[in-house]
Amino acid sequence: MSLARQLAKALFALADTVLPSPLGPRILIYHQVGAGTGKQTDLALSDFMWQVDWLVENREIVDLETAIQRWDEPGSERFVVITFDDGYRDTFTTAYPILFRHSIPFTLYISTEMVASSDETSLTWSQVGTMFESGLLTIGSHTHAHADLRRLGREAILEEMGEADDVIQRHLGLAPAHFAYPWGYWSETADPIVRERYESAALGAASRAVTRLDPHLLHRFPVQLSDGKRWFRTRLNEGLVVEERVRRRLRGYRGP
Repeated sequence: MSLARQLAKALFALADTVLPSPLGPRILIYHQVGAGTGKQTDLALSDFMWQVDWLVENREIVDLETAIQRWDEPGSERFVVITFDDGYRDTFTTAYPILFRHSIPFTLYISTEMVASSDETSLTWSQVGTMFESGLLTIGSHTHAHADLRRLGREAILEEMGEADDVIQRHLGLAPAHFAYPWGYWSETADPIVRERYESAALGAASRAVTRLDPHLLHRFPVQLSDGKRWFRTRLNEGLVVEERVRRRLRGYRGP
């Protein structure tokens, strides 16, 4: 991690201390593990292995539905949910063997067009099926084409969701009960559709403004390459909320 990035994280972590701690279970976002792209969404394998081992020893890892059901319990901030977005092949080849070894439940919010592309970096439906048959995997929809729903009208949103749900039903034999907004960006137009179609919906960065559970506005904690060990624990405990707010503002997002 560069000195500049380390300093920035330290300043953001300091800013977090003036805010109340995030409420409820920690829902972590992962994208890739060990792919070597250098992106912040692509974790080093050694860091991911350390993070999983640390969570096994220090937290209670639960599936998404359990976290929602137990959200208001005292001490629920010790519950952790592991989620993966999009559908990268290393979710199966690299991350899944580690999760399977520890019998850790996890959620995959899958963009069905990505799997259909047959790209060498994308999951195959056979791989998704293997993970699903293990009993550890909860499948969620992430739309078909990973569309920014803020930019679409009602009919286009319905088409994105309907196509993704149909593809998942065809390959896995179930209609997904959970959804994640692409890019983590909430859409006012999509919100009532999402609430009608799914039991829960996940957003992007953690928030400390939430005073009660809304299962269709689940804020998550995006784990980054630069988090390593030190900042992973900070993110898990305090959320690195200010860092995420700044990042999303710079990207033009003004939603919840």
